[in-house]
Amino acid sequence: MIHTVIVPGVGGSEHQHWQSWLQRQLVSSSRVEQKNWDRPVLSEWVEQFVKTVHAAQAPVQIVAHSFGCLTSVAALAEHPELKSQVKKLILVAPANPARFGEAGFARHSLTDYKDYFHQLKIDVPATLLISENDPWLGFFDALQLAKSWKLNPVNLGEVGHINVASGFGPFPDLLNYLIPENSMCSHSSIDPVKTHFSLKFA
Repeated sequence: MIHTVIVPGVGGSEHQHWQSWLQRQLVSSSRVEQKNWDRPVLSEWVEQFVKTVHAAQAPVQIVAHSFGCLTSVAALAEHPELKSQVKKLILVAPANPARFGEAGFARHSLTDYKDYFHQLKIDVPATLLISENDPWLGFFDALQLAKSWKLNPVNLGEVGHINVASGFGPFPDLLNYLIPENSMCSHSSIDPVKTHFSLKFA
């Protein structure tokens, strides 16, 4: 059975967030837990990512959001030994690397991570979902990042940062991009075909 590792962004993913919803649908999953959700120091976040993937002791797929996307891409680049274990990488609404630096946020750092992330290569099967009006990554910047990573992005339209604020609690369409598990939780009442989410824009 494939094991799914959930990788949240800054602030974590609250109960209503689609990442938390997804984890409740899965039989085999775990979540990368950060020591400080409000201080996105890449080296520290990568360390926690690596620990979580190693602990799975099974083939994994990564489902990342926002700064969690940057964490996942950096971790796989810096720890190539993980690539044989990671069967798929799903990146949803990555944050703009230019907004972050060695001390966490770029405003607290000497440099930012724009150039670093644009030169990284993704060597596992990957899907990138982007938005046309994401406040954390402009559409043009998202396309440039996709080009650097050699990915053909899936444009979901004007859906904000693809989070609770933009109407994403249950996100059944995401299941189309996951490697299916052998079985889903029997107690789940969610029908991914019939369930729809409503978008609420700020």
